[in-house]
Amino acid sequence: MLAPRRSILTLIFCTLLHAFTHAFGSLLVPLYLLMVADLHLHGVRQAALIVTLYGLVYNICSYPAGVLADHFNRKWLLAIGLLGNSLAMGSIGLSRHYPEMVLLGVVAGLFASLFHPCANSLVPAHFPENPGLAIGLLGIGSGIGFFVGPQFSGWRAQEAHWHFAQVAAWQKPCVELGAAGVICAILFLIFARETRTRADLQRMKHLNSASADSSPVAILPAQMSTEEIVMRYEAHPPGIHLSRSLFWRVVGIGSTLGMRDFAGVGTITLSSIYLQKAFAYSPKHAGLAVGLMMLLSVLVNPASVYLSSGKRRLPLLATALMAGGVAITLVPCFGAIGAVITFCVFQTFQLGSYAMSDAAILERVPPAVRGRVVGVFLTIAGTFGACAPFVMGWWTDLLGNRAAQPHAYVPIFLALGSMMALASLATKLIARLA
Repeated sequence: MLAPRRSILTLIFCTLLHAFTHAFGSLLVPLYLLMVADLHLHGVRQAALIVTLYGLVYNICSYPAGVLADHFNRKWLLAIGLLGNSLAMGSIGLSRHYPEMVLLGVVAGLFASLFHPCANSLVPAHFPENPGLAIGLLGIGSGIGFFVGPQFSGWRAQEAHWHFAQVAAWQKPCVELGAAGVICAILFLIFARETRTRADLQRMKHLNSASADSSPVAILPAQMSTEEIVMRYEAHPPGIHLSRSLFWRVVGIGSTLGMRDFAGVGTITLSSIYLQKAFAYSPKHAGLAVGLMMLLSVLVNPASVYLSSGKRRLPLLATALMAGGVAITLVPCFGAIGAVITFCVFQTFQLGSYAMSDAAILERVPPAVRGRVVGVFLTIAGTFGACAPFVMGWWTDLLGNRAAQPHAYVPIFLALGSMMALASLATKLIARLA
């Protein structure tokens, strides 16, 4: 049995890796307009395409990453993922050719795809008595990353005074954060710990090759507590295969919650464009505003999981999604400060819903297939959500000169709010997992 200190240390480092993963994914958001001017691009949609491709590859490759997470050393996979992601993002800061940047965005997304299937499987394994809360604490990293990424890039793009080759001002944050990511990957490899022994991995491979049984997940009463579910799995461990019925249930959940993901990811891009075009924010101030949108989730993620334990989990998840939908539709009703506050309210509900939905799903599936379950979910929900930056860039490009008028964005915000409301239907599907 692992010492608690090692488990806590692994959780802390996984949370830090979570922060880097989302910081890289949002790093370019405040820099779109600078990129368009520097690279002579044809609109914001071309700059947003890099972030879109990062997200698409990140999510499309999640299922293969989940297979790896269920069969190999997750610590090594996580370290390799952050190292490759950091080097690719740092290289974007050194390139002067747009096609190369697009390719590097794809490479970064490929390495980033290893994070969630591996971390969402490894962290609950360190805390089997309370996997939901562990996922909530891991979720702190998303808030930190989404805060640091845009805030850091907007700040360093204007304040970094070092010079190297032809590196533009907007590229300097990519180089600096990429270097920090490499250092973190090395430290993670030194201090984090896997829960599986070599014998465990060999046994899992043997079971996977010897058994053709795809028995579905045991049907568990909805009123069972997290501790009772864990005890049931430990007493009657399910087969190593991901059953067909569980696969399609997760596909249904991902298809529904994908609307939440689209609204959340789209709002990150849209808020930056909206504040810069409608209210003349600088990249530095837009980055700060976008970062602040995510900061409250540092507290909300673990708190929401703790407060929504047991039967409260799914009702509170539905409430958070509906409340987020209402908030995002109200953004054009306010001035610049009011818009920023409303964005913060929206992201508090939206990001808090991630921790609750992740906990609700992972509490209801066997530990042996958690990596693949996360992979299937992200492939569906995340891929749809990853299209949002390009769609937001394309839609706001269509506004033309009207992009300087807040009321011109009303249809966009209304569409995102409607998607959040529809995503609340996923709670019915999650309930069917147990």
